[in-house]
Amino acid sequence: MIEVINKVIFLPKSGAGINKENQISANVQGKLKKMITKVKKLNTSTELKVTLTGSYKDYKIEVEPKDAKEASKIIGMLKSRN
Repeated sequence: MIEVINKVIFLPKSGAGINKENQISANVQGKLKKMITKVKKLNTSTELKVTLTGSYKDYKIEVEPKDAKEASKIIGMLKSRN
């Protein structure tokens, strides 16, 4: 089972008009949400805990235990491609 804890900080939606930074934050949030769903669906024999911290511009991915064979695959799936 994979447990994902998302502590990434995103900008709130803007009230009037379209703010470019708010739109970028919303796009990253949507992509990350989809990738987290895919990660949770992976079948593993070990208990894994994935923690995401930082901001929408740059976030860190920590997998516990680090020596699990699925760890590198999970990090690759969640890595930001901006």
